[in-house]
This record gives sequence, structure tokens and C-alpha cells, in this order.
Amino acid sequence: NTTDPTGPSAPTQPGTGSPSPDPTDPQTPPDNQTPTDTVHHLENAGTTGLTATAGDTFAKKISTRAETKAGQAVGKVRIRFTILGDTDATFTGGEKVAVATTDASGVAVAPALVAGEKTGAFTVRAAVAGRTVPGLDYRATVTERVADALTRTGATELTCAPGGEFADRVAVKATHKGAAADGVAVTAKLVRSALDPAENDKGPYFKGADGKAVRTLTGLRTDAKGLLTLPKLYADDTTGTFVLRLTTAGGATLDVQLKVAGAEPSPSPSTDAPDASPTPSTEPSTAPDASTGTGA
Repeated sequence: NTTDPTGPSAPTQPGTGSPSPDPTDPQTPPDNQTPTDTVHHLENAGTTGLTATAGDTFAKKISTRAETKAGQAVGKVRIRFTILGDTDATFTGGEKVAVATTDASGVAVAPALVAGEKTGAFTVRAAVAGRTVPGLDYRATVTERVADALTRTGATELTCAPGGEFADRVAVKATHKGAAADGVAVTAKLVRSALDPAENDKGPYFKGADGKAVRTLTGLRTDAKGLLTLPKLYADDTTGTFVLRLTTAGGATLDVQLKVAGAEPSPSPSTDAPDASPTPSTEPSTAPDASTGTGA
């Protein structure tokens, strides 16, 4: 028999039965891949209607879902939420950036947003912390504080003499749905009449910083209790009844009457007063005549 000079071949190693993972296939991630590495994109998890009044906390929170390329939820992923734009809104605690971790359903919920005093829209961007994945933007809006009712806090009639100043200042309270409306913008305007909203050019007025007459004031705001006291009012030489109109953001309106009148004339002496001098009597006298003598 012929002997093989090369000798017997070495036995082959038995296979493991598990092919090596394909790093390009998200369904077969490498053993050292973290949940963050598997995130392909972010989805809105149902957040809508992000609107709040200035100074209030937003009723709804931002929810973001992390998903693989195949749309499967990914838990244990840190999502970074960042407030962008010209706004003084913050997250609870006063920060502009917050981080939350996705749960088993792949959803991360940001802390509540708190509206500042600046009105308008701004953006909150969600991004995967530690991985470059396109961010997801949410639009939020801050609206101005409003009131639906205005009432005077006093009932004193507001009167003044021509060329003088009103003794009492106008004080009002603003409310919204029955509660005190704080920080509400108020405009005060002396109008021509209840039916003519044009600014009056005569009658009562406020004084500007230069001492000149001003008949429209803007930038007024109610205090923490919804109260507002206007600056002192003055009168020119025009007499009559005038209208001061107050309006607020939200549509509340109040008309206040102002009266400018001269002093009442003093009453003239009455013609019915009795005459102080005595009236001569016309009755004949019964006294004896002193010039008549008695006969002897």
C-alpha cells in the first residue's frame, strides 16, 4: 500500500452553531451594544397643546419615545430636554435643561414646564444623551394674563371743580372666573363718550412725567391681589360729565364717570322773611286824651 507522505489531515473544529453578529443589523446587536446604541429615532409620545398663561405651570408634560429602526421601544435611555428660543420659561426647579430616562415602553417624561412673564412661542428639543440622533422639537406657547371682569373698589362719586384735581383716585379690582387676576395689563383711556371710544381732547386728564396732560395710560398692571389704583386725575376748565374707560387683556371693560362742575351758587335772601320794623296800628286808641280837662 502506498503511504501518504503528508500524513493524516488534522480534524476540523466543530462549529458553534451561532453565526457572528452583523453590526449593521439592528435586530442582531453586538453583545457589547448598550440600549442607547440601538436608538434610531425619537417619536412624540402623545404630547399636544403645550399652552400656559404667563406665570403658570403647564398642565401637560412632554413625553418622548425612543425607538429602534424597526420601531421597537427602547428602555433605559437618557433623553435630554432643552428649552430654546427667546423665553424666560423653565422646567420645574428653574433649569433650562432636564434629563429623563425612558421606561420599559421607551417613554421618557420631562419635568413640568413653568411659564415666565414673556409671552409668545418657544421650542423644547428632545435628544438622546450620548448619541447623535436627530432631535425632536416641541412647540410651546405662553399667553398673557387675562381678566374677564373689572369693578371699582369704592363707590364715592368722582367730582372736581374746573381747573382742580380729583380728591379720590380710581381704584379697581380685576378677576378671572371669580378669582383675583394678578399681573393683568390694564389700559386707562379718557374717551369722548360711552359710545365714542376715541380719546377725548378736553376734560379730565392724567399728568405725564413732563407735567403735560395725558389721557391714555398703558402698561398698568394689577398687583398680587388683582388690585390697581390709577394715578391722580386733574380737570381743565371744561365742565360736564366725562367717561374714563378701563380695559384689560381678556376683554374686561369698565366705564367710570367723572364730573367736573363749578361751585353751587349760594341761595339769595328770601323775600318771604318778616319785616323787623313794626307796622303802625289802624285801630282807634281807647286811652284818655291828656289834653281834655274835667269840668268843675
